[in-house]
Amino acid sequence: MSDTRVKKFDKLLGEQVVDLDLLRELAWSGTPGDLRPLCWQLLLGYLPPNRDRREQILARKRREYRDMVPEYYDIANNDRSEEEMGALRQVSVDVPRTAPGVAFFHEAPVQKCLERILYIWGIRHPASGYVQGINDLVTPFLAALLSQHFDGPMELWDIETLSEETMYAVEADAYWMLCKMLDGIQDHYTNAQPGIQRTVFKLKELVRRIDEPMCQHMETEGLEFLQFSFRWVNCLLLREIPFQLGLRLWDTYLAEGPGMKEFLIYALAAFLLTWEKELKQMDFQEMVLFLQKLPTTEWNETDIEMVLSRAYMLRASFNDARSHLQS
Repeated sequence: MSDTRVKKFDKLLGEQVVDLDLLRELAWSGTPGDLRPLCWQLLLGYLPPNRDRREQILARKRREYRDMVPEYYDIANNDRSEEEMGALRQVSVDVPRTAPGVAFFHEAPVQKCLERILYIWGIRHPASGYVQGINDLVTPFLAALLSQHFDGPMELWDIETLSEETMYAVEADAYWMLCKMLDGIQDHYTNAQPGIQRTVFKLKELVRRIDEPMCQHMETEGLEFLQFSFRWVNCLLLREIPFQLGLRLWDTYLAEGPGMKEFLIYALAAFLLTWEKELKQMDFQEMVLFLQKLPTTEWNETDIEMVLSRAYMLRASFNDARSHLQS
């Protein structure tokens, strides 16, 4: 990132009251790594634009979370209801599967932290409860918050060097940031996951309008969009790209604010259309295998920027003709 852009962030975040519209505009194209936690907290509304109130709010929210741990998590299993035991079992199954390519998330203290966040979120959101996929969504928040306490790449981070107090603060902030993000997409995780079903339907209609031959080819081969894009929506594409690029993706998602749900449809379409030529040459089996393990392992920030730029252009092109976005 250029020095000029970093200076713009420094100037903006140094103001007594941060202009959130300007922050959204800047953060859409990526945030500097060291300023990412503060940018995200402001964009999510977890912290207020007025800097004088931030310390007090952080202290209160961290205290609230700390009080929830003994109330909901640190209790004997025989004091839990059947539903709560089911939720705890599901979380404990999913946590070891979280971010499979990132060793840091498989360290015991980090997994315990993930388990607490996810279990408490599920218990406090009974409309959906914990659903598989939410475990992935908390990882960018933890990574961004922890980056303030470590130097170098995640492979070199040692969680044991952090004090208990620091870890609790990070865990609490990650919990509340996850809450804020999921508030806007909770219907992705309620019974039968209607939000995901609608998003997949809208994605298919959008792709049909952009590239009718590819859509037709998929239909002829018997490939349903739900077969490959359910996971994309469920994990907001995190599982399809290298983890560090997920942080860059989150910059744009959070900068979109309430518009994230709609922008996601364009991002999914741009992502799929990256391989439109290849897919048109494949039969059903080849497409399924290809889409299950996309060739993104070597992707860098330029690749994800191209997807986001195309998504931006698609939205601009189709913004006035949005029949594909109507349920």
